[in-house]
Amino acid sequence: MANLLVSNGDNEFVGKLIESLITKHGVEVTALIDHSDLEPGSQSHVLVTMPTDAEATARAKALVDALDDEHVLFIANELDPEHHEVMDHIKAAGNPWTIVHPVSMMDFSFAALPPQIQMAGVVFGISGNAPIGFVAASDIMRVLATIIAEGGHAGQEYVCTGPEAIDMPTVVAHLSSAIGRSVDYIDLDEDELTKLMVQYGRQDPEVIERLIMSHLRAWRDGRADVVTGTVEEITGQQPMSVAQWFAEHSDDFAKGPSLAQRAAGALVKARYKDRILGSG
Repeated sequence: MANLLVSNGDNEFVGKLIESLITKHGVEVTALIDHSDLEPGSQSHVLVTMPTDAEATARAKALVDALDDEHVLFIANELDPEHHEVMDHIKAAGNPWTIVHPVSMMDFSFAALPPQIQMAGVVFGISGNAPIGFVAASDIMRVLATIIAEGGHAGQEYVCTGPEAIDMPTVVAHLSSAIGRSVDYIDLDEDELTKLMVQYGRQDPEVIERLIMSHLRAWRDGRADVVTGTVEEITGQQPMSVAQWFAEHSDDFAKGPSLAQRAAGALVKARYKDRILGSG
């Protein structure tokens, strides 16, 4: 059985990744919180998880320095400077490595949609009709499982996308079909959307910039307009489309609005009627 050490198992994506690798792909997984507990040579592969801040970046680099000959796997977001710092460190450390680049994982990209839909029956964004090569997290898990099971793949960087690049109005149309309820996409400028998130979401502007606006800006500027055949080439199976993803996750979006929320939604749509955008 292939074996993998995961550097941190305390966030939702990594938890689902561990569960999938164990139950669906036959990978023996050990979760490691503190790199000082590492026993060099005890695992064939080590997954360095995505850092979210400078402290997590330092921990990831320390783990890499503590390794022996293990094959390092890293899921990297091209848009995050912390990830580039870790990537550069991994490449310089001397161990075999493979880096997987999801363009935009649906499970993260669509996580903020349910409350918007329930409260106002809309999805806000800034990316207009720019196409985005969304990929499902489950496909990234299959890619990782294949790399671990097959061996090899050292020194490779794999850009992973879904089967097509589509714009956010088309994403919202697929969502509407999946839940059987009309949802509109409203395209704003950066300042407007940031103000809405601060006012109604009570979110920190710095967190908004790093975790949300930087990604939406990249989509708008065409940096996610990418489609590759990598998932199928590695796994032998076509990646999931956005429509398929929403069909599979429709229960997460199905809760209907209350009467007060429907009234609020009508006001929102009236206010932004000139900003409702159809698919390109």
